[in-house]
Amino acid sequence: MSNSQITDAAIRAAFQGADDFQARPIRAGGQELVLYSIDGLVSGGDLSQNVLRPLMAMEPQSMAELYPAALYTNIYNAVALPCADADECADRLVHGFCVVLFPGVGALAFEVRSAVKRGPAPPETENTVKGPKDAFTETLRINTALLRRHLRTPALRLHEQTVGSTGQTAVAVASVAGVTDPELVARVRARFARMEADALISPAAVEEYLTGSRPTAFPLAQYTERTDKLAQGLLEGRVGVLVDGLPLAYLLPVCLGDFMQTPEDRATDYVSASFARVLRYVALLVSLFLPALFIAMTGFDPEMIPVPLLLSIVESKQTVPFPTVLEVLGMLTAFEILQEAGLALPRSIGQTLSIIGGLVVGTAAVEARFVSPAALIVVATAGICGYALPGREFSDALRLWRFVLAVFASAAGLFGMTAAFFLLLIRLAGLESFGQNYLAPFAGVRGADALLRPRLRRMGGQKQ
Repeated sequence: MSNSQITDAAIRAAFQGADDFQARPIRAGGQELVLYSIDGLVSGGDLSQNVLRPLMAMEPQSMAELYPAALYTNIYNAVALPCADADECADRLVHGFCVVLFPGVGALAFEVRSAVKRGPAPPETENTVKGPKDAFTETLRINTALLRRHLRTPALRLHEQTVGSTGQTAVAVASVAGVTDPELVARVRARFARMEADALISPAAVEEYLTGSRPTAFPLAQYTERTDKLAQGLLEGRVGVLVDGLPLAYLLPVCLGDFMQTPEDRATDYVSASFARVLRYVALLVSLFLPALFIAMTGFDPEMIPVPLLLSIVESKQTVPFPTVLEVLGMLTAFEILQEAGLALPRSIGQTLSIIGGLVVGTAAVEARFVSPAALIVVATAGICGYALPGREFSDALRLWRFVLAVFASAAGLFGMTAAFFLLLIRLAGLESFGQNYLAPFAGVRGADALLRPRLRRMGGQKQ
């Protein structure tokens, strides 16, 4: 188990110039040892109590006897691991271990991680009313413990591996034995094994390496910060991915229907949840098609609009100097800019900017007769309906296609809008996430399951 090739110079060379690297010569058992640690990653109290004190209390003996005594007998730290070489010593140090060098014999790593870390808190982007309030944190081990609390079964499998040639990011692939397809788990783990990234620091890096850099705005991996949502996804046979340093988890594979569901659907009754889900699909269609439909009907087919409504639209546009397409595209662009500005600023200032900016800009534009009230109402309605969609990344993709449909409608009216819609369908039908088609829920008889929430209570022979 020991390795006499590990030297003090080799360990110090790995951290040359690092001021938080600490090396302390100590005398234990009558021998000269060296204790290494990284300030801030280790707990000083645990290091002193569980490693230093037992070491210094050991009776004098030879170095060859001191090494196994420290590993098996005298030091009562929870985790003690022999190090094979200096590189492994350095790796243990950056993961919250302290390393004790026994010159000429080997080195031992003792886990004394610092307890300074952020604890679970309520989710920020996925609001919960009746569900659990424990969201994921940036620490992988806390996240795996949270998942274990929701799925208290030995069938839960957590396959951990290290990714990145420089950053050494720890990831965990979660699945449920007997429920998840083993081939799917193997494919996800193989994707991580083939990664050539320096580190996985940003969510975009995780998503691109997992799903590939495809030229599409639609997400091919679903992220969540809610532990109950990850647990439910695992019970449905999907694979979960936890990345150290990211306060969220990923679920694979995904389809369009997954982005239209929320954990709150299971917190309410069947009728209310089904109604809310249908309402989301209505909001999706309105958000996507309303601006393009308004441009097409007012610019190319005004005879399709009821006469009273048409007269109102014509009257409001008499003093507006811009065509309808510029009104709608301009307001959509202003809406997107306000939204991005609100996200970039602190939360209190961002909310104020979004509300006041929308009211002031919209009202001022109408009063200045730059845009018509009808165009403002159409853009505002489409934007509000977009906020009703649970998945933010999926909603962002729809915002992009909203512009595409509006441009096609301005060029060829309803025919152009229809052509853009078929392009969207073809694009969605061609997308796959780990072998699952993006439109899978709407194929065959499964379409009703995507629109209505399945009943949770299934009892043979008993009516619901």
